[in-house]
Amino acid sequence: MRVIMFDRQSIFIHGAIHSLQKLIPEINMTGTGQAEDLWAQVSASPSAIVLIDGNLIQNEETALLEALMHRFPAIRVVMVLAKKEARWVEQLRQRNVMAIIPRNASPERFSAVLDSVSRGMVCFPGEWIKQPSSPEALLALSERQREVLKLLAAGESNKEIGRNLNISAATVKAHLEALFRRLDVKNRTQAAMFYTRAMA
Repeated sequence: MRVIMFDRQSIFIHGAIHSLQKLIPEINMTGTGQAEDLWAQVSASPSAIVLIDGNLIQNEETALLEALMHRFPAIRVVMVLAKKEARWVEQLRQRNVMAIIPRNASPERFSAVLDSVSRGMVCFPGEWIKQPSSPEALLALSERQREVLKLLAAGESNKEIGRNLNISAATVKAHLEALFRRLDVKNRTQAAMFYTRAMA
């Protein structure tokens, strides 16, 4: 598991690396507080999980975050936030951030979130989300669309969903497009989050 940490405090980076290496023996984790170094590390590992200190991004009005995600679409971004702000969390959700971890979370929680994100899952603290989704909204979907959504939320690719349901990847794509419209979400990440919140 390749993890890059971008944080304003080198002591926080060292502490996180030390703790997580004990919990995830196979982790390859490095950290930096410099944007230039972050770019260099992500260039070398364009599909890494990138843990980003929310304060560093917020001060730059998400420009760095958007540039990173545009240039390296395979990276998985996890934001580390010191405080709960529903409006800010919603902005991150809309920018395809895969997870949020409170800065004061335990090493075990960091480890669990990294494991989930490495499997393609989305992890947002339920209490930090602005509007909980209504489970009734799922009733607007067909039974097959609900099956597709459930597998999507479990981190499966279109090909894997197709194999599980014995349908083609093109049919999976058509189901996803239809359910995105019905749930009023823009992408896989938002659809997975919708499902996770609705089932909570």
